[in-house]
Amino acid sequence: MRKRIKGKLYFLAKDAKSRMKNFNKEKSIFEQLPYVRACFNVRDQELYEKVKRILSSDEVVINPIKELIDSKYYKTLTLEAKQKYVFDLSEKYKEMKLRFERENEEFAKISNIM
Repeated sequence: MRKRIKGKLYFLAKDAKSRMKNFNKEKSIFEQLPYVRACFNVRDQELYEKVKRILSSDEVVINPIKELIDSKYYKTLTLEAKQKYVFDLSEKYKEMKLRFERENEEFAKISNIM
């Protein structure tokens, strides 16, 4: 009989399964997700407040990334650094938009219960 060797993937899957079993349902899901925990430094929190303002406003914002760019900082960058800054900012915007939408869904569920 052949002995089965357990690889790295097996242990990663086992660890993920145990996390799912021990998922704490009393905490908000947003406190448990890694992308939310990454957004808690001061600069990102300020950026998140801007994203919330953009998404909750009644007017249509065609280019939200342009609204989020720090123009003083942007003018000091090289062309390559400008591109990287815009790509990083757009990635953060996507994450924060998802967070905002999920928070609104959770709020709607809570308000429907009450």
